[in-house]
Amino acid sequence: MRRVYTTLLVLLTVASLSSCRRETASDGRSYGYLTVALAEDDSSSDIVVKAPGDGEDLGFSLEITPKDGGETITVADHRTLAAEPLKIAAGNYTIVAKSGTLQNAAWDAPYYEGQTDILIKPEQENVANITATQANTAVTVQFPPETDTFFTEYRVIVDNGRGDALVFGKSAGSLEKTAYFAVTGQLNWEVYMVNTDGTVFRTNPSTYEGVKAKQHYHLTFTLADATITAGAGVFSISVDGTMQTKTYPLVMDFSASAGPAITAGFEITNEITVPAGSTEPMQVNVAAAAGIKSLTLSHSSADLAALGIPAGVDLVDASADVISALGAAGITASSVAFGSQSASFDIGGLIDHLPLCAFTLSLTVIDAKNNYRELPLNIEVISPVDAEVTGATPWARFALISAKYFVNPRPEGLSFQYRKASETAWSDFTGDISFNETAKTFKAELYGLEPQTQYVLRAVSNKDKETKEITFTTDNAETVRNLNFDSWWQDGSCWYPNESSSFHIWDSANPGTSSLGVVPTTPETNDVAVAGPGKKAAKMTSMQVKVAVITKFAAGNIYIGQFDKVSGVGAELDWGEPFTSRPLALRGYYKYQPKAIDMAESPYTGKKGELDNCSIKIYLVNWTNQFHINTSKKVFLPDDDPSIIGLGDFTSNVPTDGYVHFTLPVRYRTLSVRPTHIVIVGAASRLGDYFTGGVGSTLYLDEFELVYDAGELTETERELVGYRN
Repeated sequence: MRRVYTTLLVLLTVASLSSCRRETASDGRSYGYLTVALAEDDSSSDIVVKAPGDGEDLGFSLEITPKDGGETITVADHRTLAAEPLKIAAGNYTIVAKSGTLQNAAWDAPYYEGQTDILIKPEQENVANITATQANTAVTVQFPPETDTFFTEYRVIVDNGRGDALVFGKSAGSLEKTAYFAVTGQLNWEVYMVNTDGTVFRTNPSTYEGVKAKQHYHLTFTLADATITAGAGVFSISVDGTMQTKTYPLVMDFSASAGPAITAGFEITNEITVPAGSTEPMQVNVAAAAGIKSLTLSHSSADLAALGIPAGVDLVDASADVISALGAAGITASSVAFGSQSASFDIGGLIDHLPLCAFTLSLTVIDAKNNYRELPLNIEVISPVDAEVTGATPWARFALISAKYFVNPRPEGLSFQYRKASETAWSDFTGDISFNETAKTFKAELYGLEPQTQYVLRAVSNKDKETKEITFTTDNAETVRNLNFDSWWQDGSCWYPNESSSFHIWDSANPGTSSLGVVPTTPETNDVAVAGPGKKAAKMTSMQVKVAVITKFAAGNIYIGQFDKVSGVGAELDWGEPFTSRPLALRGYYKYQPKAIDMAESPYTGKKGELDNCSIKIYLVNWTNQFHINTSKKVFLPDDDPSIIGLGDFTSNVPTDGYVHFTLPVRYRTLSVRPTHIVIVGAASRLGDYFTGGVGSTLYLDEFELVYDAGELTETERELVGYRN
C-alpha cells in the first residue's frame, strides 16, 4: 500500500529587503515586509493522508491577527504575496491558513487548515512554519470492470451519521469521484446491487469507528473468482487509512437457491384499500431458504406513530417489549429467531385502530446470503361505503358542498341528497357536479335554500344511500327598507325616500338644497319599471343651485345614510346602515338620459363637453360607526379603503330607451370578515361630489333587491363575486 505524507510549509519572511525599502512610521513603530511560501514536506508522519490535490499548487487564504487585539489582516490568496510582499508592523501574531470550504458531505472538496504563532521582529528575517493538514476525511469506491457483466446496478451509500449521504453508483456516474466528510468519528456504509436477473441484494449498514481527519477510506470491491458467473461470488473490502490494510469480508453468495419470498393472505396491489373498522385478517408470510438475517417493518406515518409503532423495528430477535407494543397497536407478531426459514405476522387488527388515512408499511427481508427483498404495503383506510360528504360552506340561500369517494373506478351515481333538519324526506341534488379523479373528490353548489335554516346533507351512489350525514345552517338574508322606492314622505318642498319621519334609511341632497328652491331627488309615479297601485321610482336630476352669489352644481342622488348639515358650499353626510348579511349582488332597474358636462371644478375641469356618467354603487363594509362624508373638504370613501369587504360599481354614459334591468355583482375582497354596514348610492352625475356634471342629466332607479342565491347569477357573475376563493 502506498502511503502519502503531506505537510504544507508556510514561510513567512520579514526582512529589510533593501535600504531603500526600510521605513520609519510617524507613530514610531517599526515595519517589515511579509512573504508567504507553501511547500510540500514528505518527511515521516504517523497519520496516513491521501487526497486529490496532493502536489498541486494550492491557494491558501491567510488570517493574520495581532495578539494584542489589533485588527486582523486578511490575504485572499497567499500566492499574491510573491509579487507584492505584505507590509506588517513588528509584534506577536497568530496566522491561520485555510484552503477550501469545510462541508458536512461533498464531492471533491478537500479542506486544509493550520495555524501557528510568530513574533515578527523588526529588521530581521522571520520564518514561521505552518503545518496545514487535511481537516476532513476522504472516501473513494472501486469495483472491478467485470462487475458490469453480472450486475445492472450497483451502488455504495456512505454517510458520517449526520444524515447527508453520498451515493457512489453506476447509474449516478459517481464511482470515479472522491467524497469528503466532516469528521464525526464514524463512517456508515451499505451496498445495494441488482444482478442481470433483476434480483436485489443489499447489506445491512456497517459502521467504521475511530474515523479521524486526514484519513482516506478506499472501499475496494473485488470478485473472489475472476471466472465468476451470475450464480456465485464473494466480495471483500479493503480500507486504506490506519497504517495497515484491513480486510472486511462481505459475502454475497449468488447461488441458484431462491432469495426471500413474501406472500400475503390478501391481494397485494399498488393501492390496498381497507374499510375503516375492519378486523379481517391481513397475514404476511416470509420464506427464506438461506435463513432470515433481518426482517424489518418501517414507516413514516404520524397515524402509526400515534399508536406507538416505532418508525423501524426488526422482528429478528425482537424484545418482548417491542412485540407487546406492536400487539397493542393491532399487529400480531412474534420474535423471529436468527436463521429461521419462515416467519409471519398479521396487520389486520391495526385497521380498527386507525382513522381514515393512508400510509405505507414497508417490509424488508435480508437472508443469510445477503439476498434482499423489499415490499411496500400502500394501505388506505377508507369509509365502509362508496362515498362520504366532507364539508358544506353555507351562505344565505346556497351552499358549497363537497364529498370524497373511496374506490376505483369511480362509483356509479355519485351525487348528494339533502333535506331540512325539521323534515324526513330527502331531496336529490340535480345540479352540476365537478369530479377530481386524482384526489377522489367531488363538489357542487346547492342552490335554492332558505336562509337561517338547518339542513342535513349526505353523499350517495347507486349502491349506498345510508351514509355519513352532516348538518349546516344557512346564513341570514337581510334586506333594506324601501329598496323598491315606493315609499316617500315630504316636509315642505323636501322629499325623503322613506316611509315616514320615523325612518332614516335613505337620504339625498334635498335637505341641503330645498331651502334654496332646488329639489334634485323626487318620487316618480308615472314612469316606473313595474306598474301597479302605489308603485313609484326614484328620479334624480342634476341641477344648478345658487349659494349667495355663487352658482354650484348639485347632482341628483340617493344614498343609504343621513344628511347631516350644509358645510361651506358643500354638505356633510353620514353613510351606512347596520347590516351583517352577505348578498352576492344588487339587482334592479335604471333609466338614464345624460347631458354634456357643462359645470366642472378641479381636478375635472378638462371634462367639460364630455357626456355625463351615472353611477350605482353598493358597499359592504366593516365599521364601528357610520362613515362621515364632507364634500366641501373632499372627504369621501375611497374604493380602496381597507374597511370595504365587498364592492359593486356600475357607471354608464349611454342613454337608455326605457328601463334597463341590471345585476351588479358584489366583488368580495375577503370572506373571513363579516360586514357591519351597507351603503347603496345612486347619482345622476358620477362626479357630482366634485361639483362636476351636466345640468339636466337624469337617472331613474326602481325595484332594487339584494341577491342571495348564486343560482340566480350567471357563471361570469359568480366568478366576479369570488365566493369560491
